[in-house]
Amino acid sequence: MRYAAYVRISSEEQIGNYSIDAQKRAIEAWVIANGGILVKVYTDEGKSGRTADRPAFKEMRKDARRKKFDAIIVHKFDRFARNRTDALAVKSLLRHDYGIKVFSVSEPSEDSDGPMGALIEGIMESVADWYSQNLGAETAKGKKERVHQGRHNNRAPFGYKKNKAKMLVPDENEEPGLIMAFEQYATGDFSDTDIANLLNEAGYKSKTGRRFSKETVRDILQNRTYLGKIKYQKYKRRSDGSRSYDAPVEWFEGEHEAILDEDLFEKCQEARAKRRSHRQATPKYNPYLLRNLAYCYRCCSNPPKEKLFRQYGKMRPKAISKGKWRYYMCRSRDFGHECDQSSVHVETIDNQVISVLMNLKPPKDWRKGITKAMGDILGERNLDERIDEIKAIIKRMDTRWDHGFFTSEDEYLQQRIKLQMELEQLSPIGDDELEQAADLLKNFRTHWERLEGDEEGRHELVKLIVERVYIQDEKVVAMTLRSNYHLVLNHKTNGPTEFTVDPILSTSGSDGDRTRDLWLDRPAC
Repeated sequence: MRYAAYVRISSEEQIGNYSIDAQKRAIEAWVIANGGILVKVYTDEGKSGRTADRPAFKEMRKDARRKKFDAIIVHKFDRFARNRTDALAVKSLLRHDYGIKVFSVSEPSEDSDGPMGALIEGIMESVADWYSQNLGAETAKGKKERVHQGRHNNRAPFGYKKNKAKMLVPDENEEPGLIMAFEQYATGDFSDTDIANLLNEAGYKSKTGRRFSKETVRDILQNRTYLGKIKYQKYKRRSDGSRSYDAPVEWFEGEHEAILDEDLFEKCQEARAKRRSHRQATPKYNPYLLRNLAYCYRCCSNPPKEKLFRQYGKMRPKAISKGKWRYYMCRSRDFGHECDQSSVHVETIDNQVISVLMNLKPPKDWRKGITKAMGDILGERNLDERIDEIKAIIKRMDTRWDHGFFTSEDEYLQQRIKLQMELEQLSPIGDDELEQAADLLKNFRTHWERLEGDEEGRHELVKLIVERVYIQDEKVVAMTLRSNYHLVLNHKTNGPTEFTVDPILSTSGSDGDRTRDLWLDRPAC
C-alpha cells in the first residue's frame, strides 16, 4: 500500500513533544511495520489546527483526489484538525469521496479497528476540540489581563509603532498624517473618501502597505486608541474558523501616550454625526442609471490572488464640476491595485446598455423553449426530486468551500455556477413573473419613454432586468441578466444567452455597419 504522511506543528507546540522529526520517525516505523511504502510527507510548520487553510494540508487533499496514494497516516488525529467539524469533514472527504484510508500511529481508527476504532476516533476528536477551545480561553484570559494593565494586544494602528518593550509609541513618520486627517475631517468639509485621497496624495500608506480607502479612514477616525485608550473585544469564531466581530467592544485606560486631545477627537465625531443627519436620500444623492450594476471587465477577469471582497471590480459613479461631468470609475486603485481601465463617461455606457435592452425581444414560442429546456435537463427524472438533489449538492459544496476543502477556486466556481444555472432553469418561477418579464422585454421602449425625466425610475426599470454590466475601455462587453429574463430569452441549456446587437456607442455618432456578440449571462467575478 502507498502511504502518505501528514505532519503539523503549531507555534504553541514548538517546545513540546510534537516535533516534526519525532512525528516523521514514528510514522516511518509504523509504515515499515505494516509492509507499506511511504511515498510523500506533507509538512505544515507553525500552522494552527483550528483552520483548514494550510498549504501542505491543501496539497495533500489535492493529491488524494488524484489518487497519488492509497492511505494517509498521521502521528495523532489532532494533526488533521483541532476543530471537530473540520476533522469529520476532511476524513469523510478522504474516505468516502476519494477512497483513501486514514490511519494514526498512536490511536485506533475506523480503518484499522472497525466500529470500536471509529468510536475512539470520535472521542479523540472531541478531546482535541476541547483542548483547542480551552487553549483559546486561556489565551483570551491573558490578553484581557494585558488590557487591564494598559498594554495593546494587536498590531499598532496608523500613527503608532511598537518599541522593544512592545509598548505603543508615536510613529514620527505617520503622526503628521494622522493629525492632518483628524484636523481636516473636524472642519466638516471632508468625507472619509476625501481624507483617504489626501493621505494617498501625501504618500502615506496604511499598516498593510496599501493605499487608504474610505473604510480604513472611517475606522481610524473613530479609534479611541489615539486618546490613550486600549480596546478589548472577546475573540469569537464562526463555523468556518474565521473571526466574528459581533462581540461588544470595551475600552480601558492604556499606558501609551495619547496622540490626540479629546476636543479634536470629539469634533470629528460631531462632524460625522452631522454628515449622517444631513445626508441626502439616495435617489437624489446618486441618480446614476447603472449605479451598483457597473463592473470593470479587466478586474473581474484577472482578480488579485489575495482575497478581497465578493464584489471586487465594481465601478463607482464619480461627478466633477457639480455634476456637469459624470463618469463610471474603477475602484481598484482605492485598494492599491493597478488597472488600465480609465474613467468612462456615463452617457457612453448608458446608451449602449439601453440599445441592448431595446433590441432584446422574447421569441414567440418562449414558453415552449422553457418546457423543452427543462425536458432536456430532466430526462426521465421528477422535477421536485432533481431540484432537491441540486440543492443538496450545492449545500455540500458550499460547506466544503467554507471549510477550505476545495483546493481549486476555479473548480469550485465552475461547478457552482453550472449547478446554479440549472437550478434557476428548473426552479418554478410563477407564470405571472414570466409574463411580466416577457412583457417588459417586448415593450421596453414604451416603459423607458414613459419614465422620461425620472432618472431614478429608469434605474429601477433597468435593475429589474440587469444584474451586472461589464465594461472594458469605453464598451459594454458583457451583461448578466436576472434569471427570469434569462429563461424567457434563452434557447440553450448548456450555455449563456447570446444576442447580437447593433450598439449605439455614443450619442454623437453611429456604428451601423458593425455588430458584436454580448454574452448576457456571463458568470460574475
